[in-house]
Amino acid sequence: MKDLFRCNGQPLSLIVLAGGSSRRMQWDKALLLAPEGTIIEHILKQLEERFDEVLISVSSREKFIFLKRRLIVDEKPGEGPMIGIKTALQASKNEKSFVIACDIPDIDFGFLQRLIREAEHSDIALPISPEGRQEPLFAVYAKAVLPEMEKLLDEGILSLLPLFERCVVQHVSIGENTWFKNLNTRKDYEDFLKQKNMPLPD
Repeated sequence: MKDLFRCNGQPLSLIVLAGGSSRRMQWDKALLLAPEGTIIEHILKQLEERFDEVLISVSSREKFIFLKRRLIVDEKPGEGPMIGIKTALQASKNEKSFVIACDIPDIDFGFLQRLIREAEHSDIALPISPEGRQEPLFAVYAKAVLPEMEKLLDEGILSLLPLFERCVVQHVSIGENTWFKNLNTRKDYEDFLKQKNMPLPD
């Protein structure tokens, strides 16, 4: 059993977002084949032993029953990741949670530990690229953000970006690391399979 990640001495929850529509990929990203069965199982295999609880944020329960993990169904499926994060944060038992999208298959644990450290004195800690691009779906969120999420959603705002202007945010430079990759397109997925020496899909 590996040691749990902790923030301010307290364990964190792991929230895996699997409720997206995967429009560009045209398949459900979470269920694509990977070295540990499916992409979502590949992510869980790497992470779940380091967190106090695991929650899978989904738009539909049926597709993910096979995981035998706690499934949190979005309050309003199909309306973006903020609703999925909000619903899962409300269900989590810990003050802080690490949120990861199901299309980020490989994790740099050194970077993740930095992210968790920077979350000790912030509401949100998230990566930022050299070009200034924020990565809100690989981030640590505190339950303290829930009131601001509620306000934004009441205003009809679904984007996470305005949330960062209303909360205490710590950006963590991702530098020139090449490990951080999203599987957005078929080519992204094929490149991932090649890296893992797995056959390409038909």
